[in-house]
Amino acid sequence: MKQTKLNIETLNWIKENPKEFTEELIRKSELIKNFSDELEPYRIKKDKEGYQKLFKELLKKEEEKQWKKE
Repeated sequence: MKQTKLNIETLNWIKENPKEFTEELIRKSELIKNFSDELEPYRIKKDKEGYQKLFKELLKKEEEKQWKKE
């Protein structure tokens, strides 16, 4: 059986706050749609480290754009 990356506290929070978790998941999914094409070469090459690094950078930029709009 695979080990989950979520700890007990996080799992409990998700169970107690399913609506907030779902809303955050939907929000991040929408942000990721904006830059998923930029990640495609890393996915094809199976470069996990490069993918994760670029993913974090792009997600941060998209979140900053979103905050500026609000």
